[in-house]
Amino acid sequence: MKGVYNMLERRDIRRTMPSVMKEPTRADPGLLALASKLQIADGRNPYYRGDLTIRNIEELDRNLEVFEHHEAPWVADWLEYLGDAETARRIRAEPGRFKKIVRERWAELRKQL
Repeated sequence: MKGVYNMLERRDIRRTMPSVMKEPTRADPGLLALASKLQIADGRNPYYRGDLTIRNIEELDRNLEVFEHHEAPWVADWLEYLGDAETARRIRAEPGRFKKIVRERWAELRKQL
C-alpha cells in the first residue's frame, strides 16, 4: 500500500508543476548585433523630418505618428543606411504598412538588448 501512495503522491506533484517550461532566452548573435547597431547608430547621420531629429530606431518608433505614407521609401533608405536591409526590403515591398513593420522590428530587437 505504501508504494501505491508514493505513486499517487508523485503524480500529484507532477500535476502541480507547469506543463510547459520556458526555455531560457538565448540572444541571437546576429539580431543582437543589429539591435545594438540600430540603437546606438554610432557614426551615422540622423534622419531629419522638419525640426525633428531621429538618431536611432527607438526614436523612430517613438515618433512614427508624424510620418506620412509617402515617406516610407525614405524611412526604408535610412534603416538600410543604419544596417537593417531586411526591414528596408519589407517596407519597400509594403509601403502602406511601414509603421507596423518598424514597430514589429523594434519590438523584436528590443528583446535582444
